Amino acid sequence: MAGGSPKREKRILTDEQLALLLAAVSEHIRLMIETAVSTGMRISEILGLRWRYVDLTLGVIKIEERFYRGETGEPKSERARRILPLGLLTDRYKQHRPPNAVPDAYVFEAWGEPLDDRSILRGVIRPAARRLGFYFEGFGWHSFRRQNITLLQEEGATAFEAMAQAGHTRPSMTGEYTIVGFERREQAVRRAQERLQLGRPPVSLGVN
Repeated sequence: MAGGSPKREKRILTDEQLALLLAAVSEHIRLMIETAVSTGMRISEILGLRWRYVDLTLGVIKIEERFYRGETGEPKSERARRILPLGLLTDRYKQHRPPNAVPDAYVFEAWGEPLDDRSILRGVIRPAARRLGFYFEGFGWHSFRRQNITLLQEEGATAFEAMAQAGHTRPSMTGEYTIVGFERREQAVRRAQERLQLGRPPVSLGVN
């Protein structure tokens, strides 16, 4: 690209690659990755999550705080304050919660302090991806968030529903996070062709 470096290709893991990665990391980090892929939470929101924001009866997480580079603060925007369903992860959170956990305790912590996202990437997640053979430039926490936003729309969520899940302020931002896979596009093309009966021999109208 003239006048600047080319943009990095936006990529996400395949379902099979994600399963391999989850099997290669510890239970603690696995739940962090599953949370990112399931909810679309920013890593700062995952690290800033306290048990008082987790309702295991309703199976939801409330985003009210974030932890970024050693600093605790409010969510990035008003839209970032949101309630997210845990779904099938509810039982995993019940197992993860210490019996003596206090409301202000961080869900993902070490010695009472939030974990460091950069250390986890450098020391665990990226080395595992390299060993498994699917590391790509830029692979990190944003990849899991992008995967969630893409998966939701592949499963039928509208762009506005995905935007609410991600806590974005603009639909265009959600669009930047969405990866439209070739296979899904091909299936859509085939369905449209079948509906219009394209690619078949022309129907004879009986005109001489």
